[in-house]
Formats: sequence, structure tokens, C-alpha cells
Amino acid sequence: MREYVTACASHDNAARTRRLLDRIVVDARLHARFVNTLSRLEYVGVRKILKSRRSEQIAIDGLQHILDEAVHALRLKKAAVALAGAGVGDVQTFADGATLAGDEGEGYLQALDRRAEEALMDLPPTARAEANYHLTSAAVEVRAQVFYPIYDQCLQANRVGFSVSAISKDEDRHLEEMAAGLERSLPGWRGRLEAVLAAEEALYARFLAAVEAALPEAHGAVSNA
Repeated sequence: MREYVTACASHDNAARTRRLLDRIVVDARLHARFVNTLSRLEYVGVRKILKSRRSEQIAIDGLQHILDEAVHALRLKKAAVALAGAGVGDVQTFADGATLAGDEGEGYLQALDRRAEEALMDLPPTARAEANYHLTSAAVEVRAQVFYPIYDQCLQANRVGFSVSAISKDEDRHLEEMAAGLERSLPGWRGRLEAVLAAEEALYARFLAAVEAALPEAHGAVSNA
């Protein structure tokens, strides 16, 4: 699984992420909305796990995954509120206006879930939901293993005052769990995952473009090069 993280980290999207974050974190109000977007994505992840997994398939690690993602959403929401300061009402909800391209961020996850579903259409319907959980989660965890370290470096470089390193450690464990789950339950998982990861790069680039478009013009554009 680590080779997929390495490939993701070497993609142009990773460098583009860093350039975009460097523009966002210097403006506390914009940054608050962006952190609220991240919190929204973690919340959507919790919601999708709860909706997709049947109770007879959930063990301790499954419950821990749900708890971890909920805690991530809460930590990020608290960070957004702290950044917003006197404008705390701006980030109290996950409404699009309280986030930075929040609707597009949620759309990224929903579209990724559909791509995974398409990659599993040969499976019986009864097996598809659990396989989709592992496949979609693996793709998300690969992205998280690239995004959160970049973001944490940016936070520390700009002395923002909080860290996402603990979230990154949780996502590292989740990635190992998804790899084990795929190995157990999905024959030929590598080919399926690679197809989903290719789709994820394109969907993530579309999300980055939406974030870029949401920035005030004074912040400039982020080159795709």
C-alpha cells in the first residue's frame, strides 16, 4: 500500500496542494473556512461508514474507525472556530458559506464512492457494500497520508498554533486496516484500487480547482504546472 502513497505524493496534485495551502493559512478567516471544509469531509466519512456497513460486519476496529473520524471532525471544527475568532458564527455549521468549497469537497467524496461502486459491479450486491467500504476508504486514506503531512508542515512553517499530526497517525493505522480488509475480502483488489486511485486524482484536482476559485482574487491563482 505504501507504493500508492509514494505515487500520490509525487503527483502534481501534491505540490499544488502545498502552494494552495500556503495561500490559505496566512488569512485566518479563509483558513477557518477551509478547516471547516476538512471537518465536513471527516463528518461525511463517518456518515458514509454508518450507512454502508451492516452491524454484523462491524468489529472493534470498525467502531474505532468511526470514532476516530468523528474525533477528527470535532478537532477540526474546534480549530476552525478558534481561527474564526469573533466571527465564530461563520463556521458553526457545514453550510457551503461556512466552508471553503465545502459542497465541492463533499461532491469529491460522493463521486469517489460512485467510482468504487462502478469498479465492483461484478460482485453480488450483498458483497458490494462491504467491499466498497474498504476500497473507497483505502483511496481516501492514501490521500490523507499525503495531504495531512503537507498541511502539518504548512501549519508549523506559518506558526498557526495547532497540528494535525495526530490525525495523520490515525489515518496511517486506518490505511493498514483497509489494506488488510482488501486482502481478506476482495480478490484482485490491486487492479480495482489502482483504477479508483486514478479516478481519485482527477476528482481531487477538481476539488483543488474549486478551492482556488473560492479564494478572493487578491490571493492570486495557483498554477497547475
